[in-house]
Amino acid sequence: MSSNVLQTAIPIVAYCASSITMTLVNKLVLSGFQYHMVFFMLAVQAFGSVALMVLANYVGLQVRYRAMNKPDARTWFPVACSQAMMLYTGGKALEYLDVPLFTVFKNLTIIAVAYGEKWVFKATVTPLMLAAFGLMVMSSLVGAWNDLTFNGWGYFWMTANCFTSATFVIHMRKVIKQVNFQDFDTVYFNNLLTLPLYIILSILQENWTGFFSYYGDKANADELSSFVRGMFVSGVAAFAISYCSPWCLRTTSSTTYSMIGALNKLPIAVFAMMWFPDPITAGGVLAVLLGFAAGLVYTHAKNLQKREQPSGAQVLPPPISMDRLGQTPSNDSAASKADSSDK
Repeated sequence: MSSNVLQTAIPIVAYCASSITMTLVNKLVLSGFQYHMVFFMLAVQAFGSVALMVLANYVGLQVRYRAMNKPDARTWFPVACSQAMMLYTGGKALEYLDVPLFTVFKNLTIIAVAYGEKWVFKATVTPLMLAAFGLMVMSSLVGAWNDLTFNGWGYFWMTANCFTSATFVIHMRKVIKQVNFQDFDTVYFNNLLTLPLYIILSILQENWTGFFSYYGDKANADELSSFVRGMFVSGVAAFAISYCSPWCLRTTSSTTYSMIGALNKLPIAVFAMMWFPDPITAGGVLAVLLGFAAGLVYTHAKNLQKREQPSGAQVLPPPISMDRLGQTPSNDSAASKADSSDK
Protein backbone atom coordinates (compact mmCIF):
# COMPACT_ATOMS: atom_id res chain seq x y z
CA MET A 1 0.00 0.00 0.00
CA SER A 2 1.46 3.38 -1.01
CA SER A 3 2.24 6.09 1.54
CA ASN A 4 -0.36 8.42 -0.03
CA VAL A 5 -3.10 5.84 0.44
CA LEU A 6 -2.02 5.30 4.05
CA GLN A 7 -2.00 9.04 4.71
CA THR A 8 -5.64 9.15 3.64
CA ALA A 9 -6.81 5.83 5.07
CA ILE A 10 -5.39 6.24 8.58
CA PRO A 11 -7.30 9.45 9.49
CA ILE A 12 -10.51 8.02 7.99
CA VAL A 13 -10.23 4.86 10.08
CA ALA A 14 -9.29 6.91 13.15
CA TYR A 15 -12.31 9.21 12.69
CA CYS A 16 -14.70 6.26 12.23
CA ALA A 17 -13.27 4.38 15.22
CA SER A 18 -13.45 7.42 17.50
CA SER A 19 -17.01 8.19 16.39
CA ILE A 20 -18.21 4.63 17.02
CA THR A 21 -16.42 4.48 20.39
CA MET A 22 -17.86 7.83 21.48
CA THR A 23 -21.47 6.85 20.74
CA LEU A 24 -21.27 3.38 22.29
CA VAL A 25 -19.45 4.52 25.44
CA ASN A 26 -21.94 7.36 25.93
CA LYS A 27 -24.80 4.88 25.69
CA LEU A 28 -23.09 2.55 28.17
CA VAL A 29 -22.40 5.33 30.70
CA LEU A 30 -25.87 6.84 30.41
CA SER A 31 -27.92 3.64 30.58
CA GLY A 32 -25.75 0.89 32.01
CA PHE A 33 -25.30 2.14 35.56
CA GLN A 34 -27.49 2.96 38.53
CA TYR A 35 -26.95 6.73 38.25
CA HIS A 36 -27.21 8.58 34.94
CA MET A 37 -24.96 11.62 35.40
CA VAL A 38 -25.33 13.44 32.07
CA PHE A 39 -23.84 16.79 33.14
CA PHE A 40 -21.01 15.05 34.99
CA MET A 41 -20.17 12.98 31.93
CA LEU A 42 -20.20 16.11 29.74
CA ALA A 43 -17.91 17.86 32.25
CA VAL A 44 -15.48 14.91 32.10
CA GLN A 45 -15.56 15.03 28.29
CA ALA A 46 -14.98 18.79 28.23
CA PHE A 47 -12.13 18.57 30.74
CA GLY A 48 -10.59 15.61 28.90
CA SER A 49 -10.73 17.43 25.56
CA VAL A 50 -9.10 20.60 26.92
CA ALA A 51 -6.46 18.77 28.97
CA LEU A 52 -5.45 16.47 26.12
CA MET A 53 -5.41 19.35 23.61
CA VAL A 54 -3.01 21.25 25.88
CA LEU A 55 -0.88 18.11 26.29
CA ALA A 56 -0.89 17.34 22.55
CA ASN A 57 0.16 20.91 21.78
CA TYR A 58 2.91 20.67 24.39
CA VAL A 59 4.42 17.49 22.90
CA GLY A 60 4.35 18.89 19.37
CA LEU A 61 1.29 17.28 17.75
CA GLN A 62 -0.66 19.33 15.19
CA VAL A 63 -3.08 20.82 17.69
CA ARG A 64 -3.06 24.62 17.43
CA TYR A 65 -5.72 26.82 18.97
CA ARG A 66 -6.28 30.46 19.85
CA ALA A 67 -5.64 31.46 23.45
CA MET A 68 -8.73 32.26 25.50
CA ASN A 69 -9.54 35.98 25.41
CA LYS A 70 -12.48 38.08 26.60
CA PRO A 71 -13.77 39.46 23.24
CA ASP A 72 -13.91 36.03 21.55
CA ALA A 73 -15.22 34.35 24.70
CA ARG A 74 -18.02 36.92 25.02
CA THR A 75 -19.00 36.43 21.36
CA TRP A 76 -18.76 32.64 21.49
CA PHE A 77 -20.41 32.02 24.87
CA PRO A 78 -24.02 31.89 23.51
CA VAL A 79 -22.85 29.30 20.96
CA ALA A 80 -21.23 27.26 23.72
CA CYS A 81 -24.46 27.43 25.75
CA SER A 82 -26.49 26.19 22.77
CA GLN A 83 -23.99 23.34 22.37
CA ALA A 84 -24.47 22.48 26.05
CA MET A 85 -28.22 22.22 25.51
CA MET A 86 -27.67 20.05 22.43
CA LEU A 87 -25.34 17.67 24.26
CA TYR A 88 -27.56 17.46 27.33
CA THR A 89 -30.73 16.65 25.37
CA GLY A 90 -28.75 14.15 23.30
CA GLY A 91 -27.52 12.48 26.47
CA LYS A 92 -31.05 12.27 27.90
CA ALA A 93 -32.33 10.81 24.60
CA LEU A 94 -29.56 8.17 24.64
CA GLU A 95 -30.50 7.34 28.22
CA TYR A 96 -33.98 6.22 27.11
CA LEU A 97 -33.55 5.15 23.45
CA ASP A 98 -31.34 2.45 21.97
CA VAL A 99 -28.49 3.58 19.72
CA PRO A 100 -29.93 2.44 16.33
CA LEU A 101 -33.18 4.32 17.02
CA PHE A 102 -31.19 7.36 18.19
CA THR A 103 -29.21 7.42 14.91
CA VAL A 104 -32.44 7.09 12.91
CA PHE A 105 -34.12 10.04 14.61
CA LYS A 106 -30.92 12.10 14.57
CA ASN A 107 -31.38 12.36 10.80
CA LEU A 108 -34.42 14.57 11.41
CA THR A 109 -32.00 17.24 12.63
CA ILE A 110 -30.75 17.57 9.07
CA ILE A 111 -34.23 18.62 7.93
CA ALA A 112 -34.43 21.27 10.67
CA VAL A 113 -30.95 22.53 9.76
CA ALA A 114 -31.74 22.66 6.03
CA TYR A 115 -34.87 24.77 6.51
CA GLY A 116 -33.12 26.88 9.13
CA GLU A 117 -30.38 27.61 6.57
CA LYS A 118 -33.04 28.44 4.01
CA TRP A 119 -34.53 31.00 6.38
CA VAL A 120 -31.28 32.46 7.79
CA PHE A 121 -28.79 32.07 4.91
CA LYS A 122 -31.25 31.99 1.97
CA ALA A 123 -29.98 28.52 1.05
CA THR A 124 -31.92 26.41 -1.44
CA VAL A 125 -33.59 23.04 -0.90
CA THR A 126 -33.28 20.90 -4.06
CA PRO A 127 -35.62 18.10 -5.19
CA LEU A 128 -32.93 15.52 -4.35
CA MET A 129 -32.78 16.93 -0.81
CA LEU A 130 -36.57 16.61 -0.55
CA ALA A 131 -36.23 12.96 -1.58
CA ALA A 132 -33.65 12.47 1.18
CA PHE A 133 -35.99 14.17 3.68
CA GLY A 134 -38.74 11.79 2.64
CA LEU A 135 -36.48 8.82 3.36
CA MET A 136 -35.55 10.31 6.73
CA VAL A 137 -39.16 10.76 7.76
CA MET A 138 -40.00 7.26 6.51
CA SER A 139 -37.11 5.72 8.47
CA SER A 140 -38.24 7.54 11.62
CA LEU A 141 -41.84 6.38 11.22
CA VAL A 142 -40.72 2.78 10.63
CA GLY A 143 -38.37 2.97 13.62
CA ALA A 144 -41.05 4.35 15.95
CA TRP A 145 -43.65 1.84 14.71
CA ASN A 146 -41.30 -1.06 15.46
CA ASP A 147 -40.01 0.28 18.76
CA LEU A 148 -40.99 -2.53 21.13
CA THR A 149 -39.83 -0.59 24.19
CA PHE A 150 -41.57 2.69 23.32
CA ASN A 151 -40.59 5.36 25.83
CA GLY A 152 -42.35 8.74 25.82
CA TRP A 153 -39.51 10.51 27.60
CA GLY A 154 -37.03 9.19 25.04
CA TYR A 155 -39.04 10.70 22.19
CA PHE A 156 -39.50 13.97 24.10
CA TRP A 157 -35.74 14.35 24.60
CA MET A 158 -35.04 13.25 21.03
CA THR A 159 -37.37 15.97 19.69
CA ALA A 160 -35.71 18.53 21.95
CA ASN A 161 -32.30 17.35 20.75
CA CYS A 162 -33.22 17.80 17.08
CA PHE A 163 -34.30 21.40 17.67
CA THR A 164 -31.37 22.31 19.93
CA SER A 165 -28.92 20.70 17.49
CA ALA A 166 -30.32 22.72 14.59
CA THR A 167 -30.16 25.90 16.69
CA PHE A 168 -26.54 25.21 17.60
CA VAL A 169 -25.46 24.51 14.01
CA ILE A 170 -27.11 27.59 12.52
CA HIS A 171 -26.01 29.90 15.34
CA MET A 172 -22.45 28.58 15.12
CA ARG A 173 -22.28 29.16 11.37
CA LYS A 174 -23.35 32.77 11.87
CA VAL A 175 -20.91 33.53 14.67
CA ILE A 176 -17.89 31.57 13.43
CA LYS A 177 -17.28 34.11 10.64
CA GLN A 178 -17.22 36.94 13.17
CA VAL A 179 -14.45 35.37 15.27
CA ASN A 180 -12.68 33.65 12.33
CA PHE A 181 -12.02 30.44 14.26
CA GLN A 182 -9.77 27.79 12.74
CA ASP A 183 -9.59 24.01 13.21
CA PHE A 184 -9.26 23.55 16.96
CA ASP A 185 -10.34 27.03 18.10
CA THR A 186 -13.99 25.98 18.06
CA VAL A 187 -13.30 22.80 20.04
CA TYR A 188 -11.11 24.59 22.59
CA PHE A 189 -13.52 27.47 23.23
CA ASN A 190 -16.60 25.23 23.32
CA ASN A 191 -15.14 22.87 25.89
CA LEU A 192 -13.42 25.47 28.07
CA LEU A 193 -16.50 27.73 28.22
CA THR A 194 -18.96 24.93 28.92
CA LEU A 195 -16.82 23.07 31.51
CA PRO A 196 -17.76 25.32 34.49
CA LEU A 197 -21.38 25.33 33.29
CA TYR A 198 -21.51 21.51 33.31
CA ILE A 199 -19.91 21.34 36.75
CA ILE A 200 -22.37 23.83 38.27
CA LEU A 201 -25.39 22.14 36.67
CA SER A 202 -24.16 18.71 37.79
CA ILE A 203 -23.86 19.91 41.38
CA LEU A 204 -27.30 21.56 41.31
CA GLN A 205 -29.27 19.02 39.26
CA GLU A 206 -27.77 15.58 39.75
CA ASN A 207 -28.17 13.30 42.76
CA TRP A 208 -24.66 13.33 44.19
CA THR A 209 -25.87 12.31 47.65
CA GLY A 210 -27.44 9.13 46.26
CA PHE A 211 -24.39 8.58 44.03
CA PHE A 212 -21.93 8.61 46.96
CA SER A 213 -24.28 6.58 49.13
CA TYR A 214 -24.76 3.89 46.46
CA TYR A 215 -21.13 3.59 45.37
CA GLY A 216 -19.87 3.90 48.96
CA ASP A 217 -21.31 0.42 49.51
CA LYS A 218 -18.61 -2.20 49.02
CA ALA A 219 -21.15 -4.42 47.26
CA ASN A 220 -21.16 -1.92 44.38
CA ALA A 221 -17.38 -1.58 44.10
CA ASP A 222 -17.20 -3.48 40.81
CA GLU A 223 -19.88 -1.28 39.24
CA LEU A 224 -18.05 1.84 40.47
CA SER A 225 -14.84 0.59 38.88
CA SER A 226 -16.66 0.05 35.57
CA PHE A 227 -18.25 3.49 35.85
CA VAL A 228 -14.86 5.17 36.38
CA ARG A 229 -13.36 3.31 33.41
CA GLY A 230 -16.35 4.28 31.25
CA MET A 231 -15.98 7.94 32.20
CA PHE A 232 -12.25 7.85 31.48
CA VAL A 233 -12.79 6.30 28.04
CA SER A 234 -15.54 8.87 27.41
CA GLY A 235 -13.13 11.74 28.11
CA VAL A 236 -10.40 10.27 25.88
CA ALA A 237 -12.94 9.57 23.10
CA ALA A 238 -14.15 13.18 23.26
CA PHE A 239 -10.60 14.36 22.58
CA ALA A 240 -10.18 11.73 19.85
CA ILE A 241 -13.27 13.07 18.08
CA SER A 242 -11.93 16.61 18.45
CA TYR A 243 -8.61 15.61 16.91
CA CYS A 244 -9.70 13.06 14.28
CA SER A 245 -12.50 15.12 12.70
CA PRO A 246 -10.27 18.03 11.53
CA TRP A 247 -7.47 15.57 10.74
CA CYS A 248 -9.77 13.56 8.47
CA LEU A 249 -11.10 16.74 6.88
CA ARG A 250 -7.61 18.12 6.19
CA THR A 251 -6.23 14.92 4.66
CA THR A 252 -9.24 14.06 2.48
CA SER A 253 -11.83 16.64 1.41
CA SER A 254 -15.10 18.03 2.72
CA THR A 255 -16.95 15.81 0.20
CA THR A 256 -15.25 12.65 1.45
CA TYR A 257 -15.61 13.75 5.06
CA SER A 258 -19.36 14.31 4.78
CA MET A 259 -19.80 10.99 2.97
CA ILE A 260 -17.90 9.19 5.74
CA GLY A 261 -20.21 10.82 8.27
CA ALA A 262 -23.21 9.37 6.43
CA LEU A 263 -21.65 5.92 6.01
CA ASN A 264 -20.53 5.78 9.63
CA LYS A 265 -24.10 5.55 10.95
CA LEU A 266 -24.50 1.96 9.75
CA PRO A 267 -21.55 0.43 11.67
CA ILE A 268 -22.59 2.41 14.77
CA ALA A 269 -26.06 0.85 14.59
CA VAL A 270 -24.65 -2.62 13.89
CA PHE A 271 -22.16 -2.46 16.78
CA ALA A 272 -24.91 -1.23 19.10
CA MET A 273 -27.17 -4.14 18.11
CA MET A 274 -24.33 -6.55 18.90
CA TRP A 275 -23.21 -4.87 22.12
CA PHE A 276 -26.43 -3.90 23.90
CA PRO A 277 -29.28 -6.30 24.75
CA ASP A 278 -31.92 -4.19 23.02
CA PRO A 279 -34.50 -6.15 21.00
CA ILE A 280 -33.73 -6.40 17.28
CA THR A 281 -36.67 -6.41 14.89
CA ALA A 282 -36.90 -6.56 11.09
CA GLY A 283 -38.62 -3.16 11.18
CA GLY A 284 -35.84 -1.70 13.30
CA VAL A 285 -33.19 -2.95 10.86
CA LEU A 286 -35.22 -1.53 7.95
CA ALA A 287 -35.41 1.83 9.72
CA VAL A 288 -31.61 1.91 10.11
CA LEU A 289 -31.10 1.03 6.43
CA LEU A 290 -33.57 3.70 5.31
CA GLY A 291 -31.80 6.25 7.52
CA PHE A 292 -28.45 5.14 6.11
CA ALA A 293 -29.74 5.59 2.54
CA ALA A 294 -31.22 8.99 3.45
CA GLY A 295 -27.85 10.17 4.75
CA LEU A 296 -26.10 9.12 1.54
CA VAL A 297 -28.73 10.78 -0.69
CA TYR A 298 -28.59 14.02 1.30
CA THR A 299 -24.78 14.12 1.26
CA HIS A 300 -24.81 13.56 -2.51
CA ALA A 301 -27.41 16.31 -2.92
CA LYS A 302 -25.31 18.79 -0.92
CA ASN A 303 -22.21 17.95 -2.94
CA LEU A 304 -24.09 18.44 -6.23
CA GLN A 305 -25.43 21.75 -4.96
CA LYS A 306 -21.91 22.86 -4.09
CA ARG A 307 -20.59 22.03 -7.57
CA GLU A 308 -23.42 23.90 -9.24
CA GLN A 309 -22.83 27.13 -7.27
CA PRO A 310 -21.51 30.04 -9.37
CA SER A 311 -17.84 30.83 -8.88
CA GLY A 312 -17.35 33.10 -5.87
CA ALA A 313 -20.77 32.38 -4.40
CA GLN A 314 -21.08 31.56 -0.73
CA VAL A 315 -21.33 27.84 -0.20
CA LEU A 316 -22.36 26.43 3.14
CA PRO A 317 -20.29 23.46 4.31
CA PRO A 318 -21.65 19.92 4.25
CA PRO A 319 -23.85 18.80 7.13
CA ILE A 320 -21.78 18.74 10.30
CA SER A 321 -20.91 15.51 11.99
CA MET A 322 -22.78 15.09 15.27
CA ASP A 323 -20.43 12.74 17.05
CA ARG A 324 -20.13 13.66 20.70
CA LEU A 325 -23.82 13.19 21.57
CA GLY A 326 -23.99 15.69 19.12
CA GLN A 327 -21.10 17.50 17.80
CA THR A 328 -17.75 18.02 16.36
CA PRO A 329 -18.47 20.48 13.63
CA SER A 330 -16.33 21.06 10.59
CA ASN A 331 -16.04 24.81 10.29
CA ASP A 332 -16.17 26.96 7.17
CA SER A 333 -12.45 27.58 7.09
CA ALA A 334 -11.52 23.91 7.31
CA ALA A 335 -14.14 22.97 4.74
CA SER A 336 -12.96 25.57 2.27
CA LYS A 337 -9.34 24.43 2.66
CA ALA A 338 -10.37 20.84 2.03
CA ASP A 339 -12.50 21.82 -0.95
CA SER A 340 -9.44 23.18 -2.71
CA SER A 341 -7.99 19.67 -2.85
CA ASP A 342 -10.94 18.58 -4.99
CA LYS A 343 -10.19 21.07 -7.74
